[in-house]
Amino acid sequence: MSIDSFEKISDEKQAVIIQSGITEFSKKSYMDGSTDEITKNCGISKGLLFHYFGNKKNFYLYCLEVALKRLLTDVPMPDQTDFYGIIFFYADEKFKLCEKYPSEMRLVNMAAREMSAKVLNEKNELIVRYMISTREKSQQIMEKAITALELKDINVEILKDAIMIYLRAILNKYLERYKETPELFFERSPEIKAEIKEYLDFMLNGVVKEGASS
Repeated sequence: MSIDSFEKISDEKQAVIIQSGITEFSKKSYMDGSTDEITKNCGISKGLLFHYFGNKKNFYLYCLEVALKRLLTDVPMPDQTDFYGIIFFYADEKFKLCEKYPSEMRLVNMAAREMSAKVLNEKNELIVRYMISTREKSQQIMEKAITALELKDINVEILKDAIMIYLRAILNKYLERYKETPELFFERSPEIKAEIKEYLDFMLNGVVKEGASS
């Protein structure tokens, strides 16, 4: 493997090769992804691809890491001061990244469900590492959103964790629903945000009447 050699070729050629890989693996599992198709689409030989990356597995992981870097780009802190303004500013920034990088979004979704033993451990470690790297900013944004609420006497740390878990589950639901049709995900983002607000309202306001026995 000669990643150094790959990174010495022109940025334009690197981009064509990586985008060809991202496109192929965004539509097919690791095992079904074809290096023949990848090299045909980017105009290089399979031998040259393997000279750069050693094997299909290394190339797949490289493409996945590029996709994660693009989708998990750091977002600015919101200027808004109300809970939903802050939450939806963050959601909008994520929507923009998914809209900008639809193939990368599909690849990450495919990778999250990838079960091939050939790449399972490495791709899981990669996804977890990048998710951890964004956790601090997510927590800062959530802390800002929660300070905008008038809270009962509750454990704020538990509430923060609960909302983060809840939001991730909601967003994953939509990513799964639209994994084959990401263009609809973007077209329907106003409806999706309205539904997310409904879900959050349930969490914040509860569904049990005040004074009712639990």
